Amino acid sequence: MKVTLPRVVHAEWTKLRALRSTWIVLGTTVMLVVGLAAATGWSQHRDIVAHGTSLSTADAAGGAFLGIDLFVLVIGVFGVLLMTGEYGSGLIRATLAAVPRRLSVLLAKATVLIMVTAPVMLVACLAALFVSQAFLGADGASLGDPGVLRAALGAAAAPVAVGLLGLGIGAVLRHTAAAITTLVAALLVLPALMPVALPRAARDAVLPYLPTTSSQAMYALDDGNPFKTLSPGAGAVVLALWVVVVLAGAAAVLLRRDA
Repeated sequence: MKVTLPRVVHAEWTKLRALRSTWIVLGTTVMLVVGLAAATGWSQHRDIVAHGTSLSTADAAGGAFLGIDLFVLVIGVFGVLLMTGEYGSGLIRATLAAVPRRLSVLLAKATVLIMVTAPVMLVACLAALFVSQAFLGADGASLGDPGVLRAALGAAAAPVAVGLLGLGIGAVLRHTAAAITTLVAALLVLPALMPVALPRAARDAVLPYLPTTSSQAMYALDDGNPFKTLSPGAGAVVLALWVVVVLAGAAAVLLRRDA
């Protein structure tokens, strides 16, 4: 039987579908994101009633998408495990023996990751927005408000892109602990340390181009950060470039190195 990309994708989908932990983790994270949006919406509504203030669309959307940073990390680790899990179990040898064109394996895994996470993320973001609006009523952010639909799509796309980053890092390092540590350092540690370590001019020039900051720009409605941020479109381009560079490195390593 001829090995084609659709067949490799189907094989990767079959392997992923068989893991109950995948659906448990994704389902639990969706509930946490929606639950956090509900809690934030309820808290914002209490403040409005108590102080008689109003809430901007940006603040309402920011509360609804507060849990996306959690989803970014979860999907990133999911991408890592999609690759390193096979190295840890030794299954990668059978996979590469069955699929001599190694780039097809990387492409199939990336395709399956997108197929699984993109719909889940879109549902989670829309549900979080609707739940938040249910508590805030007219003060909430709706899809008809300027920029909200774009922010919702950006919030859904950002974790998927970070998942591809995790996949690439996993392919390069092959070791689960090392890959997850590298991913966490890139997503959480660097953005936390660099504002303190860098002078103001360098900070404004560097921080907007980090994966975390560029992903957050994709679903931001205003500049709520203490440093200069990119526009949503520019943030998407920068994050896409990070994905291309990391996956290109993963492809090069996969071609040159034994299983």
